[in-house]
Amino acid sequence: MEQIDKEKMLAEFKAKREIDRIEREKRIREYWETLKPFTGVDDIPTLPRAETDEWKNFYVPKLIGAGAIPKKDLVDGQYYAGDHRNATIARWDADKNKFIYMRTKWGATYEDDCNHFEDDDGYALFVPIKTATEEEYKINQEIK
Repeated sequence: MEQIDKEKMLAEFKAKREIDRIEREKRIREYWETLKPFTGVDDIPTLPRAETDEWKNFYVPKLIGAGAIPKKDLVDGQYYAGDHRNATIARWDADKNKFIYMRTKWGATYEDDCNHFEDDDGYALFVPIKTATEEEYKINQEIK
């Protein structure tokens, strides 16, 4: 009897968790469908995990439509303001096909790189929305 109750409770819990997951995905999708234009770095939403096709066909166009700069429009050596887990200013390096940003970890500051949001590699991505200056890049280094 007790085993049946545990199995029933576990099945109910799994069903509730699945319903919660579906509802959460629906809310995220609704948010992105009504994404407003970016006026600043703080307007860039947290990037969701998505399958490759959904990322490229839905999320990337939504980011570009809201003001994110497409990769094809980036200029080598230009600094950009945007959003990444560890930085808000990064420099585009066309040879590496990556953004370079200053990262501080364990008390050491060094250059690190990350992908443009169109090139999702499963790690944190940079979403550029406007050009920035080298001075802002250096200030970003001091803040982080």
